[in-house]
Amino acid sequence: MEIYVGIFLSFPVVIFTGLLTLSILYWLFAAIGLFSIDCLDFDFGTDMDFDMYHAEIPSSGLGGVLMKFGFNQVPLTLIITLISLIGFIISYFCHHFFLLPIYEVPWLYYLAGACTFLIVLIIATFLTAYIIRPIRPLFKQLNSTTHNSLLGQSVVIRSSVVNDIKGEAIYEDGGAGLILQVRCYVPNQFKRNDVVILLSYDSITNSYQIVSVDEFNGL
Repeated sequence: MEIYVGIFLSFPVVIFTGLLTLSILYWLFAAIGLFSIDCLDFDFGTDMDFDMYHAEIPSSGLGGVLMKFGFNQVPLTLIITLISLIGFIISYFCHHFFLLPIYEVPWLYYLAGACTFLIVLIIATFLTAYIIRPIRPLFKQLNSTTHNSLLGQSVVIRSSVVNDIKGEAIYEDGGAGLILQVRCYVPNQFKRNDVVILLSYDSITNSYQIVSVDEFNGL
């Protein structure tokens, strides 16, 4: 048993062990309602709003690379989980059969380990892309249905700034709440804690156009 645990915590297996552990904890917390699926959002600046769940990404830079693998429209948490799981399995056997025999030569061991990590990461990414290919249409349909069902709902502004390039709001779904990217064309029209209405959805930027409650009632 100690041998197996030692391999789990050895380089480069430990990297995939850590990622897989975090992925399992994430799905566990999401299942019991402590996390919402949309709680992991990253803002890469004015040209790139990246959503950890829906993975709505531009066609250049990092987004372009992910789109080439077919990772758009698929939950990024699922992608990370699959890459971590596949990488863990492959790196485990690579370490057991190839790296363990040279463990007593540190420089060779870590050099070979670094090369192994890069190769395993590439293989795991390609295998993940192959696995999710047949199920991508299901997520695309689900995402479309989810976005449309939110239109007309009220949300609360959570960011200090809302304009035509950035802004965030919270939709209370009865759980932890959903963090949504929102936009408006009049700068400083809304402030934190204002209640607004989701008017339309833009799939390119993965954001919602918002209006005030009074404007919505007057439409």
